[in-house]
Amino acid sequence: MNKTPIDALIIGAGPCGIFQAFQLGLQGIQCHIIESRESAGGQCNELYADKPIYDIPGVPHILAGDLANQLLTQLKPFNTQFHFNTTITDVKPRDDSTFTLHTDNSTTYHGRHVIVASGAGAFTPVKLRLDNVAKLEQKQLFYTSVEASQCAEKQVIITGDTPAAIEEVIKHHSDAKKIIFIHRKRRLPDVPNLVGQLHQLEQQGVVEIIHGKITEALVVDNRLTGLRVIDNEKQTNTIEADILIARLGNSPKMQDYTAWGVQTTRRHIDVGAAAFESSVPGLYAIGDINQYAGKRKLILCGFHEATLVAFAIAAKLNPQSPIHTQYTTTSTQLLKRLGKIPDTTS
Repeated sequence: MNKTPIDALIIGAGPCGIFQAFQLGLQGIQCHIIESRESAGGQCNELYADKPIYDIPGVPHILAGDLANQLLTQLKPFNTQFHFNTTITDVKPRDDSTFTLHTDNSTTYHGRHVIVASGAGAFTPVKLRLDNVAKLEQKQLFYTSVEASQCAEKQVIITGDTPAAIEEVIKHHSDAKKIIFIHRKRRLPDVPNLVGQLHQLEQQGVVEIIHGKITEALVVDNRLTGLRVIDNEKQTNTIEADILIARLGNSPKMQDYTAWGVQTTRRHIDVGAAAFESSVPGLYAIGDINQYAGKRKLILCGFHEATLVAFAIAAKLNPQSPIHTQYTTTSTQLLKRLGKIPDTTS
């Protein structure tokens, strides 16, 4: 655990969490973002990256995935630290009015303020519905990205109908002894660049593609040795397997926030509309996870909430100094923080 408390810890790297970090950066506040997935973007990347959004002010049309990428580009001047593949399991207030955050990987974080921006919940990998495979996880069966060394000179089976599954094929094609890609849907994801690379590897004989479904995992002495696959012609085949990478997508799992000591309504965190602070002082919630009178689950509403949270935290961190509203068009201080003009004070 970090001994010096971080000014603000943001739970969730979706659009609202990213914009929260940006607004905190404008206030000169240090923050870290903790994300359950292996990358940022939240629902915009996970559920509808190729879907258009039409209600972002001043932006007539933008794909959801592009919006997430633009938000990350906007955040770059602040060098915000991300902690991926990390799910917060518990938040404990301390006697000194700070918080300790516990995680699923035994890491702990120490922060002065906590902002929950977890949307519909932490995304967790969809798992294979096969017998005898749970004990293989993180040994021979992986639901997230795998290091190249784990695939070296092995027969690697990659399954899934997601862009992430194809990315794994492209990533490991030069590491593995052989790669077999198994997908169930008749059509591959509508990502022309990735699909083009996949078919090129198939033509080169580097990758074998099977349109079918894994029906059984063959496990001997607690080791995966092979898979049974039924193909699109209803033929069952047995293939050898050293490593199985399943990229089947992710599904959100709502946390029980009452265990954190906060007041909730229908599993959403109750907050006040002035600063979006929960019943626990110093713990805030923005975006789809919060609840207050007049709440609307829209991205632009989450952006508004993030802005007011940043001002509220700035006021708590600097109780002796008034927090003025400044504009990025004219404020020398903000332009310095954004790196638009040189900061000669350091």
